[in-house]
This record gives sequence, C-alpha cells and structure tokens, in this order.
Amino acid sequence: MQRLLVKLANWMGDILFSYDLLNSLASNIEEMALVTSTSHQQLFEIFPLPHTRVIAYPPESWPRFNPETVKAIEDFEADATLVLPNSIGAALVLRYLSGAPLYGYATEHRGFLLRKSLSPPVGRVHQTDYYLHLLQLFNLEARRYPINDSRGREKRVVIHPGASRIERAWHLDRFLETGRQMSKEGYEVVFVSGTNIAVHPFRLMINPSLKDFVELLQDSAVFIGNDSGPLHLAQQSGTPVVGIYGPGNPLTTGPRGITSHRVVYHAFPCSPFRQKFFEECSPSTNGKPFCLETITVNEVLKSAMELAAPKLQRV
Repeated sequence: MQRLLVKLANWMGDILFSYDLLNSLASNIEEMALVTSTSHQQLFEIFPLPHTRVIAYPPESWPRFNPETVKAIEDFEADATLVLPNSIGAALVLRYLSGAPLYGYATEHRGFLLRKSLSPPVGRVHQTDYYLHLLQLFNLEARRYPINDSRGREKRVVIHPGASRIERAWHLDRFLETGRQMSKEGYEVVFVSGTNIAVHPFRLMINPSLKDFVELLQDSAVFIGNDSGPLHLAQQSGTPVVGIYGPGNPLTTGPRGITSHRVVYHAFPCSPFRQKFFEECSPSTNGKPFCLETITVNEVLKSAMELAAPKLQRV
C-alpha cells in the first residue's frame, strides 16, 4: 500500500493515544494523510510524523465537511482509508468521500462497510493498545513514537483544572491549595485554562496555542490535571504528570508509560461508570462524584513532589 487516508478521533487525548499507531503506519507507508479538525492540526507540527500530511477541517463542519476538505480528500487518491472513530456515521462519510476501501473495527454494525475489519480487543485495554491492535490489518509491528523526557527542567508546576465536563473535574479550590503548598516549597505555579478563572496570586494562561502550551510543559518539572486531553499532551511533551481520575477508567485512558506519572484514583462500587451524571451514583453535597470528592490535597501534593524533584535542572 502506498497511500493511506486516516480519519482521526475527535478528542485530543484520543489523537495522542493513536500516535504509536500513526508512527507505525507512517514508517511503513509511502504517504499518509490525516483527516482531523483545525483544533488539533498544530499537534502534527509540534510532534511530526514521517511521510504525513494533514487535511484539516473546521470542527463545526463535521460530518458534512467544507468544499476545500472534500477536494483535499478526493485529490489524495487513497489506496485505503482507516477509520479510527468507531461510529457507523464516520464510516459512511469516509466511504463516500474517499472512494477507497475502508479499514477499521467492526463496531456499531458497520462491518458490511469495511473491506478489512477486526473485532475490538476483549476486555479493558488502554486506548493506545486498542489503536495498536489495528496494525494487524496491515501485518505491521508497533513502532513507538519517540518521547524526549531526559531534559532538565525548571522548578515549575503546571496545573490544568479543567475537564470536558465539570463533574469530571476535581475542585478548583483544591488545585489552588495544591499550588499554594508547592509554592511554599519554592515552585513557580502556572495555571492553564480555557476560560478566565480566579487563581490569584498565580499566573494564568488562558487558552494558549498548543505550541505555547507545549513550550511551557517542556520546561516544567511536573503537570497536574484531571482526566483530560492536556494531561496526555503533557506526557507527549515529555513531562511527568499527576492524573486525577474520578468517573473515568485509568486502566483505559490513564497516563501512558512514556513518562514518569502517578494516578490518584479512588475506586467505588460504581467505578468506572459511563458518566451519566448522576444516574449511576449519587453526588456529594459539593456536586461531585464521591470518587472525586474523596481525593485529598495531600494525596495529589505527595505525588507531585515525588515526580518533580528528580526532573529539576542541575546547577
């Protein structure tokens, strides 16, 4: 196969989880085109893949796409199209636009649309391995994307308190208290958020570009955040991470083994659940799932301090 079109997932974390798969494919295929939203286009400038181009579409245009995106897909003239989203809708759209045989998982009763397909792995596996399993369709071995985690770092902690849904996010006041405690130990504390939040006296970066965010992460001793895309971006940047997990499952979407990391997670009888808040569990008086509510500042602080110290610049 010479030309492969790949439709990526819609979330940054899932895209980063697919990087080992993409690197394995790009290392063995003459040319690859990645169909992704403009929100994530810069990822592939920061973390380049060989023999790869990006076909970016405005996120609001999915699934119809704008004329420029449609033309770019048609002009690529793919020999095959790999559809990473599991939906039948994604398979229908890409079959119509690319005109090439489809590869992917036979999920959502879409097997009849796929020229080559696999059943998903049995049991819970990390999303990175879930994607790597697709290499069987191409008879290829895994080739991990290289991560640089050896550089010395400033005495700085980056905190991202956001999540895709507020119920998934640890309390902001606990992030602030963690920052205050690390500040007492001489760490610079920088908060990063998609919106303006009150984090005085700490520095706040509001909705930075991916490039600026990565540059900050690459020089920082540790990242602290919820189960969200920025946590996985920090790891891709080579930064040690502390992941705070509540309703999600760290076995499937937790930090990868590519940098030093800690997971702070309290399992309850309903854990992990599908995040139909609050149908499967009762909220705390603060409106959080108890799996998040019971995580303490001391637990997160201890994990962050253990990771940060070995990565500081040696003078």
